[in-house]
Formats: sequence, C-alpha cells, structure tokens
Amino acid sequence: MDGQIAVVPLGDRKLRACMVTGLVKTEEQWLREGNQNINCLDTTDDRELMQEVTTPNFEGMVAMMSPNESWIARWQGIKTYVPGCYALRVRGELPSQHVVTLQDHGIPYRSLDDDFRG
Repeated sequence: MDGQIAVVPLGDRKLRACMVTGLVKTEEQWLREGNQNINCLDTTDDRELMQEVTTPNFEGMVAMMSPNESWIARWQGIKTYVPGCYALRVRGELPSQHVVTLQDHGIPYRSLDDDFRG
C-alpha cells in the first residue's frame, strides 16, 4: 500500500468531503487529523475552516489504496494523494479566500462539482 496508511471514514455519520481533493472523512476525523493532502488548509481543531473547505454534499465514493498502481487514482486525478476514500463528485465551490491560499502555495484549484466547471 505504498507505505502509507489509508485514510478511511470511521463510520457513516457526519461524513464530509474535501472540496479540493474529494477525501472523505467524518467531521471528527477532519478536526482531529486535519487535511493530509492539503497542508495549507489544515482543519485540525478548526471547526470553522473544516466547514468552509469540506462539505456533506457529495456523490459516490471510491477507495484508492495504492496511488501509484491504481487506475482509479489516474482516472480521478488523485494519484498524488494519500490512500483513502474519495468522493466522485463534490457539490459546492471553495470560498475565494481559500482558493487564494492554495494559489499562494502553488496548488491549482479545480472544482469537483460539474455545476461549477466551465
């Protein structure tokens, strides 16, 4: 498993998906563990930030356990992310101040919501 421990939701209540990567975890996991894929949007102990950069409105889920070997990871564009469960579609748009934070860290933002894609 590429030497990384998979990040999987601990239960099926209060699930939220990252609006940048689609990683799915429970609210408590976001607050306790932060964001393993996007360090500049660290949600550890920050409920307000967690609610701004994640959403409970997502569709579908895939498990990606071996990023370097997974066709799912290539198809979804997530092969550089930690192993875990990812939403197929995330509803909503990341607030502009967080898009700027991503840009300041050299991270391009692409909405995971087809309704916002151009």
